[in-house]
Amino acid sequence: MMLRQKNYLALRVLGCVLLLSVTTADNSVHILSKYGHQPLTSTTLKWLPVANYNPNESKQIVIGGVENIDSEDESYANQAEKLETRRPALYVCRAMHSGVWVAGTQKENERICTVTIHGVVQPYERYELLENVDGAARISWVHWDKYMQPHVGAVYVDKMLVARHGVSKERKKPRYTHYIGTLNSIENFGTIVFVNEDGREESAKSGDLLVETEPIRYELSAVKLNWPKKRDIKRVPRVLSEVTIVNRGAEAANLAEACVYTYKYAVYWGRRHAILNGLSTTITLMNGTSLPNITWGTRDEENRTEVYNVLVYLEPGTGVNVTLKANYTDMEVPYTATLISHYEDGETTSRMISGTRQEETLFDITPEFGRVYFLSNFSLVPTTVPPPTTTTEPSTTTMMTTTTMMTTMKQPQEDKETQRHWTDDPSDIDHDENMILPPKKTDISTGMQSDDGGPLSLKNKVVVEVMYAGATSIALQSCLLTLIVPSLLLLILHKIT
Repeated sequence: MMLRQKNYLALRVLGCVLLLSVTTADNSVHILSKYGHQPLTSTTLKWLPVANYNPNESKQIVIGGVENIDSEDESYANQAEKLETRRPALYVCRAMHSGVWVAGTQKENERICTVTIHGVVQPYERYELLENVDGAARISWVHWDKYMQPHVGAVYVDKMLVARHGVSKERKKPRYTHYIGTLNSIENFGTIVFVNEDGREESAKSGDLLVETEPIRYELSAVKLNWPKKRDIKRVPRVLSEVTIVNRGAEAANLAEACVYTYKYAVYWGRRHAILNGLSTTITLMNGTSLPNITWGTRDEENRTEVYNVLVYLEPGTGVNVTLKANYTDMEVPYTATLISHYEDGETTSRMISGTRQEETLFDITPEFGRVYFLSNFSLVPTTVPPPTTTTEPSTTTMMTTTTMMTTMKQPQEDKETQRHWTDDPSDIDHDENMILPPKKTDISTGMQSDDGGPLSLKNKVVVEVMYAGATSIALQSCLLTLIVPSLLLLILHKIT
């Protein structure tokens, strides 16, 4: 009695294990590789359990044929009104039959997948439908006969291939356009096995194979970044360079210093289902600006060496210490874009996607200036200097001597040009979808960059210098008038008296 109970318990455990293995089956879809023996996993197709399928949702189930409508149906005024979409579809499904997965047919208005193998036809209520995820797969039914090798990209069901056979045109009023089944061998002289409309197993030496064509490259077009939802993962202050700029000449001048610094740059556009990783991807922003190519699904990292030019206006015999600082920032920005898939035959498909762009780079690059000092004794230059004394009469006039410092800021490469938009207040953000600019070329040999006409442009420096010279001239004229006018008045009064 005890032995019988143990055997019964063992059988129940074995049954639960087998049931669990069936319910947790791999839902991935495999396709025929160009290398032959090793199948590839499709990124755009999957097997969807029928229990998870809702006809009201926007899931795309692969169609293998349609059910013909009687031509005598009076609901149509003429044959031209019998649209293809009005005919019930025949969906590709698979069911576990005799221990293997077998492809078959599920009619649109039914919840049964009918399959056959080894002469045994069986309908199943537990089965899986073939889903085209997000409509991203480029699939087609390609002709096959017993003298042909299956096409690259043919869809597997277990160790067989998904196939269909067209109903003979000689047959009067066929109920279906195709019968969906399996090609039982991928070698020559294979046979397509299917269930005909009479519910019996039938085979054929020709038909169509379901084939997925994979893209060879991607194009991410019309990229729009959602800056208000930007999130900083980390922000670390960093000192990039420390330099001293001195003027040893005899006249005041603009002096330039090239600050060279190195940092790690990284960008990652994320991964998404229904997109094949490892393909070369071009990126174009909303206004048509192109960014450097990436490899989709991988994190691109590089060590960058860049130059930041500092321009300082100094009086002769003076110098100043400059510290170049920045924030090394790791951030995420959501985006939307149009993904265009390019295929070997020149065809393209496109669809809208969304994702998150992650970037590690330098932001807020800013030079900090110390106090200007004299080179002779390293004492600080005062903000006011008394004028030379005269032999005529002491003057109470003091002329202001100003030391002007101006910086020419190097435009940061690629996404660092967005730093003017990275503010804590979203209302301060310029909501331009094109805030990323490609890297600019910098002449490392000279450490200089051409004037970009920006707010800190050299063109503005000319105006500042002219204004400074004009102010100095006016101050000198005022001083001379203060000294000369009283003397002239005294001389005139002396002659009169």
